[in-house]
Amino acid sequence: MNYKLTITYLISFMLIGCNPVSNTSSLETVSGKPNVILLLADDLAFSDLGAYGSEIETPHLDQLASSGVLFTRFHTSAMCSPSRAMLLTGVDQHKNGYGTMGEYLDDSQRGQPGYEGYLNNQVVTVASVLNNAGFNTFMTGKWHLGSQTLPSDRGFDRTFILQQGAGSHFDNTGYASARPIVDYFRNGEAVELPEDFYSSDAYTNEMIKYIEEGRASNQPFFGYLAFSAPHFPLHAPANLIDKYIERYMVGWDVIRQQRHDAMKELGLIHSDAEMADRLERVPPWNEVSMEDQRYQAKKMAVYAAMIDRIDQNVGKLVSYLKSIDEYDNTIFFFLSDNGPEAVDFTTYPILPVATDWIAETFDNSYENLGNQGSYIYYGERWAHVSAAAHSFHKTVITQGGINVPLILSYAQAIPQNRIVTDFSSIVDIAPTILDLVNVAHPGNIFNGRSIHNMDGRSIVPYLKGSVESIYPLGEGNGFELFGHNAYISGSWKITRLQEPYGDFTWGLFDIEKDPAELNNLAEQNPEKFQELLALYAGYAESNGVIQVPEGWRMFENLGSSQ
Repeated sequence: MNYKLTITYLISFMLIGCNPVSNTSSLETVSGKPNVILLLADDLAFSDLGAYGSEIETPHLDQLASSGVLFTRFHTSAMCSPSRAMLLTGVDQHKNGYGTMGEYLDDSQRGQPGYEGYLNNQVVTVASVLNNAGFNTFMTGKWHLGSQTLPSDRGFDRTFILQQGAGSHFDNTGYASARPIVDYFRNGEAVELPEDFYSSDAYTNEMIKYIEEGRASNQPFFGYLAFSAPHFPLHAPANLIDKYIERYMVGWDVIRQQRHDAMKELGLIHSDAEMADRLERVPPWNEVSMEDQRYQAKKMAVYAAMIDRIDQNVGKLVSYLKSIDEYDNTIFFFLSDNGPEAVDFTTYPILPVATDWIAETFDNSYENLGNQGSYIYYGERWAHVSAAAHSFHKTVITQGGINVPLILSYAQAIPQNRIVTDFSSIVDIAPTILDLVNVAHPGNIFNGRSIHNMDGRSIVPYLKGSVESIYPLGEGNGFELFGHNAYISGSWKITRLQEPYGDFTWGLFDIEKDPAELNNLAEQNPEKFQELLALYAGYAESNGVIQVPEGWRMFENLGSSQ
């Protein structure tokens, strides 16, 4: 099996095991405020990094993991904007403006508090709080939190951003006939892109530029680098694509099994965990024609190359920080906004505004895949590989949609080579950042306006090796998107899924032993089942969740709010 994991790295994690209190030491007191780098990938899944069992080469991110803490049960929303809004505020999506994606509002949700479809004024970003505390604050990359307010309005000193949620990685080409061009802004002003633009490279270079030019202030910095890779359209440098093509000719069935085995060997999933069946519309690889196998292998090679390029840019940023003697004083977070993207409007042409536009505008021949002028999706055939430990994918609140990587590294103060298996979620990142830099959140008032306090909790106790969970028994967090519902408390999770992913009845799952949520334990554990049902009801009420009806379809509502 070709996992591209070094023997040293594998042994170190196996020796640590899954005990969050192994080899612990207290966080040290450091002089001054540390810097913070928040790295966010777009649609990157749980098993897509070498440290999480992937065959994709990610040595720099693997090094951050081995020099810090790797989380196995970290959760997000099932789609990008709700996750990004929670990441920056620590406030539940149903209160921060993204109760659902702004593009998919149901009539019952339109105009309701928490469903504005943009980052609302009832929250404060971690950038604003840090900026008030004397930090330089920088953002580069994908925003996708509405056009009503830009990051330059929400606490960031310097910004270079893609405003919308998708677009070419080589230029400003959009994602549908209704949006043929996407918008880039620098410090709130529209800008044109250079001819040699590639998204991951440009975002990283701009971040390094901001940090360098801010050094004269002698202030700590908060840098939010939000990659738009590996979100569709799949684009990557040609030499990187070529590196991976042959690797994927073995097909999705073999790669998926290899990843599942690797995650078990690394102690990232339970040794008895079962793998979910192949998705219904995904054929066995050996039943796919040789021509289509070549095409599909190259498509996956493009995706892998995009992640490889993210890793190279993380390495470039780390090298720069070492060159200016700031690496040891910088806290690194790396995470993704949700699980893998399964939609593919070329394979399943259910949305003519995208399908027809792509067919008329782009060259998706084998020779041109991944190049400028092509437009391809990841799709469910490979998405179920990225979600090898789980069921389903982005848009669904199963573990496949919401359980993503989280790596936290801080050379001065965080113990190395540790795995944390306790539950945490994306609302916990903002309070953790503030805790690590010793800056207080303003509570319910910021600059004279009323705001929500944070819902998340600092995960610093996990970094100290505390045996106590930040979410004790009887507590946890709820999840809702597109009418799918879930609540997680410890290793227990209840889930209710809209069709075609479920029959809209609740089930109870032990996600420690059964991360694919295959075995409904509600009848065997009626008291725990009722406990979590009550917890979800309390979550929905306190956060103002507006439930869409059974049978609701997200694509039937696409664009209804525009």
